[in-house]
Amino acid sequence: MHIKEVTEHFDLDRVVPFFQPIMDVSQDTVWRFECLARLVTPCEQTFLPSEFLYLVERQQSVERLTETIFNRSAMYFRDLNVAWNINIGMQDMLNPALLDNLAEVLTDYPNPERVSLELTAAVVLNNIDAFNQFALRCQDLKIGIYIDHFGATPGNINSILSLPINGIKIAGGLIAQIMESQQSFEFVEHLTQQAQAKGISVVAVHVEDKATLDRIKDLGIRYAQGFYFSLPQPDTPTN
Repeated sequence: MHIKEVTEHFDLDRVVPFFQPIMDVSQDTVWRFECLARLVTPCEQTFLPSEFLYLVERQQSVERLTETIFNRSAMYFRDLNVAWNINIGMQDMLNPALLDNLAEVLTDYPNPERVSLELTAAVVLNNIDAFNQFALRCQDLKIGIYIDHFGATPGNINSILSLPINGIKIAGGLIAQIMESQQSFEFVEHLTQQAQAKGISVVAVHVEDKATLDRIKDLGIRYAQGFYFSLPQPDTPTN
């Protein structure tokens, strides 16, 4: 990691969304996009959040970062009939001003139901009451909610599936394990069936090769994301 390079060129205005497709594997088409924050320096070097988030936190700009990615993603997709997600964290969920900002952006936005927010299972489970209040406001705004890292802790399954959510993204570690372990395969099959019975969409992440893709199809999982389909890109195939 080029810490000096990141420090010298860090400017929140240079943080932009990159887009990774979430595929409908039953149709081999793009279902929606995840919008991922990337820092692009003046010399066109690209850095992951893990390489610059400490600078965002140092400047106490986490809330502004989320608003920046949301606003830029909303502008990008405004005239495209494509669904999209952004990631938010605990600080965002507990910040009432975030949804006020999103509401303002979505006031005249075409089809706001195309927009969804992703939170990790750990954030949600550690803040159930706050999440339920947050979810109510999201429903008012017609914003969807997806739970990332789902299934990493087996005991959390029923708790999460009882929440007002639109989808789950199965933990990447579990997806890797289904290639080697029948027990893991059956566990993922079970949680997939539970989610689908409640009308909750299921996404397999970290799909890196065709063998993994074929395996998740065996599980009846319709949606998938990973490098097998595409790395995050600064433009989408729809542009």
